[in-house]
Amino acid sequence: MSLTLCAAKADDVGAIYGLMRELAVYEKLLDIFEATPHSVHEALFGPTPAAECLMAKWDGAAVGYALYFHNFSTFLGRRGLYLEDVYVQPSMRGKGVGQALLRELAGIAVERRCGRFEWTVLDWNQPAIDFYTSQGATVLPDWRVVRMTGEALKRFANRDDSPAP
Repeated sequence: MSLTLCAAKADDVGAIYGLMRELAVYEKLLDIFEATPHSVHEALFGPTPAAECLMAKWDGAAVGYALYFHNFSTFLGRRGLYLEDVYVQPSMRGKGVGQALLRELAGIAVERRCGRFEWTVLDWNQPAIDFYTSQGATVLPDWRVVRMTGEALKRFANRDDSPAP
């Protein structure tokens, strides 16, 4: 049995979508999962790709993925690599797949001269937290994710905050 990592290709969209859905189930977030195979294809392979994806395949079958993109650090004055998702099917955990994905992404970050490599983890996901810290990552205690979506985002974007004449 062998593990291979490779950049996702358009043919992988079905597998990526399936793994994304599995992740949503695992994270108990299926109720907000809106991705479609079409939206995944557009995001990764459309005219202006928003992200990149690394596939983990075991004997040719997709068993995991890592979806990532660049952000920017004003303090470092350099771009960073942001890991949006990393997922390995439960039956494949403990076989080095997650570590291989993270190590490959770290290598990409170094090759691209990124100032940092970062991601978020749900506070209840202790197995993931333990895994990340065992790999040398630090879970930052003072930072919180701030998010605006859906109707709140639309309302905020349409507010009239122009200064009075």
